[in-house]
Amino acid sequence: MNSFYTLEELKERGFKSLGKKVYISKKCSIYGAENISIGNNVRVDDFCILSGKISIGNYVHISAYSSLYGKGGISIGNFCGISPRSTIYSSSDDFSGEFMISPMVPPELTNVKEGNVILKDYCQLGANTIVMPCVTIGEGTVTGAFSLVLKDLKEWAIYFGIPSKIYKKREKRLVKLSQALIKDKTLLE
Repeated sequence: MNSFYTLEELKERGFKSLGKKVYISKKCSIYGAENISIGNNVRVDDFCILSGKISIGNYVHISAYSSLYGKGGISIGNFCGISPRSTIYSSSDDFSGEFMISPMVPPELTNVKEGNVILKDYCQLGANTIVMPCVTIGEGTVTGAFSLVLKDLKEWAIYFGIPSKIYKKREKRLVKLSQALIKDKTLLE
């Protein structure tokens, strides 16, 4: 038995758009498929959650136990990876004690912060990374394991920590490798 949905099964879910060579585990939870766009060559592993407004580019891997909460919108570029147990929040409750916390109480009693999260091309989130709302992770940037991303990260850098801080610059050789891959159109067939 194949552990990934077939293309026909994925089409039945009603995704906004769906590319070629998309592999989504049957153990992945999908909420609001009509708001989710998926490019070519994408794999989503077991026990992931995809919820809300999500756009996933080409050549993306989302590892097991990762969660994407897209109420405020999540955009993932090409050649990106999300390592196991990482979470992207595009909305967050106000924990100050001045407001209620829960999707089960009336919205006028809450103060939810909401905003798009963007991962530019060639990004990689290390295992257990948490990304909060209103954050852009620059092209080619990676985070180390157990990073907490609270603000925008510059391009082509390696970040880690709680909160995440820049460690050093990152090489760009992988851009040339990806261009060679794109030129070989047979890989999309």
